[in-house]
Amino acid sequence: MHASAYIRRETAVSIAINVALSAAFFIAVFGVEGLVPVWGIGGYVFDFGPQGFMIGLMATLVPGLLARRALASGKVVRIAGKSGLPAAVLPRAILCGALGAAVGVAASALLLWAGGATQLEWLPALLAKLVFGAVLALIVTPAGLRAELTKR
Repeated sequence: MHASAYIRRETAVSIAINVALSAAFFIAVFGVEGLVPVWGIGGYVFDFGPQGFMIGLMATLVPGLLARRALASGKVVRIAGKSGLPAAVLPRAILCGALGAAVGVAASALLLWAGGATQLEWLPALLAKLVFGAVLALIVTPAGLRAELTKR
């Protein structure tokens, strides 16, 4: 399989999984109705930390390990180029997780602080978290896969 097709397929799977997991964890933390508190430990902004870290970590680690197996079996070929990410999958995944958490918390805090929000309606809060999960997986998964598939 050509690397670009492999990356597209794995990215689509990663997005679907991370949106589903984001929904499940949102419901576990905030319930299924009512207002969502924005600030404080356990609040909406705080929750972008664990969400961003886990998506960044797992959307890099799992596809990276699967790509390693696909390379070894000849199902996908290496690509030319360089990646600025670490060559080893675990440090790469931890870095992507840390960046996902930092960006998620910082961006949500800035937007919600600027808007003066202290509580959010449940459905818009859920939808924003799903979009964040999808976008983060859309960015992290192909970057991590390109790093794994790049010729060294």
